[in-house]
Amino acid sequence: MENNNKLAKLSLAISGVLVIIVIYSFSQISSLNAVSVSNSIDNDTTSAKEVYIEPTGKIGFFNLDSLNSQLDLFKEIEQEMQNSSKDAENKMKKKQAEINVWEQKWSDRAPLMSTEQEQYMKEAQNMQNNAMEFEQNVQMKMQQEQAKLMETYAIRIGNQSKIFAELNGYDAIMAYTFGQSIWYYNPALDVTKDLAKVMNEDYAASTGNVEGNTEK
Repeated sequence: MENNNKLAKLSLAISGVLVIIVIYSFSQISSLNAVSVSNSIDNDTTSAKEVYIEPTGKIGFFNLDSLNSQLDLFKEIEQEMQNSSKDAENKMKKKQAEINVWEQKWSDRAPLMSTEQEQYMKEAQNMQNNAMEFEQNVQMKMQQEQAKLMETYAIRIGNQSKIFAELNGYDAIMAYTFGQSIWYYNPALDVTKDLAKVMNEDYAASTGNVEGNTEK
C-alpha cells in the first residue's frame, strides 16, 4: 500500500528535519549577537529606565561551531534532540507494525469476494488517512520539542554573552560561522574559549556538578 512506503520513509525524514531545525535555530542566534543596554529598576516608581554605558569600542567574536564543541550544555541538547528523533521513529515503527498486521489479516482471506473488496478499500482509505495524520502529529511534536531545545540554547548564549560583555567591557559579542558576512576578524578578538569556560561553569553549577567541566 501507498501509506506503507510513506511511513517507511519517515526515519530518513526525521534526520532531515533535525538538520533543518539546527540550521534554522542557529540562524536565530544572530539576533542575540548585539549586547543589549542594561536596564535598572527605579525603586521609587518600579519602572525600567535605560542606563547609559560609555562605549569602549571593544567588540568580541565567538566561533559558533567551536563553541558548540566545547559546551556541555550543547552536548546535552544534542542528546535530547537525538532522543526526540528516536522516540518519533519508534512511534512510526509501531504504527507500521499495526498496518502490517492489518494487511496480513486481509492477505490471509485472499481471494476476496466483491463485498470483502469493498470493505478492504474502505478500511484501506481510513488506514491511509489515519497514517498520514499520525505521521504529521509525530513530526510536529518532534519539531516543537527540538525547536524549543534550540531556542533555549540561543537564549542561554545570549544571556551569557551579555553577562560576559558587561564584566569584560565589550560593546558587543558577535557570533561567527563560516560563510557569514564576516569573513575575517582579528584572532585577538576571539572570546570563544573564555565564553565556553563561563558557560560550562554556569551549566555545572545548575546541574550540581561541582567539579565543572575540564578545560577543552
